[in-house]
Amino acid sequence: MTLILLVFAALIVALQIALTFTLKRMLDLLAATRDEVHGLQLRVQTLEHERDAATPPPSALFTLMPRADAPATAPTPSPPPEPPPAPSPAEPIDLPVLHEPVAAISTDAVGAQVRALARQGMPVREIAERCGLSEAEAELIIHLRQEPV
Repeated sequence: MTLILLVFAALIVALQIALTFTLKRMLDLLAATRDEVHGLQLRVQTLEHERDAATPPPSALFTLMPRADAPATAPTPSPPPEPPPAPSPAEPIDLPVLHEPVAAISTDAVGAQVRALARQGMPVREIAERCGLSEAEAELIIHLRQEPV
């Protein structure tokens, strides 16, 4: 009987030793993986900083130019101390120009027009195109009105 107990005790000790070595190996793998992930995170951050440094700020992506149809009586701003050299006519520069928005129709008029077109049975896509709205906006205007269409 004591022999069986000694064998079981030896097996338990052997299993504990094997489990300890397995856990140690797994912890080492976990630490190595954690270090690798940390290194990759640092590399990604470095690449993001390099990309951000190479991208010009939004203000450098466009240039404001006076409108061609500006009134003649409008006050002209004082010129900068040293204006940049003008480009030669042979080399035109294609810069984007920001235009002032066109006077918008009142929202009540747009809403009335959308509802009137909907009452006529026009599809939402055509209503949106005629009124200069997105389909979602036209649909919202139609559904916000409590009267049946």
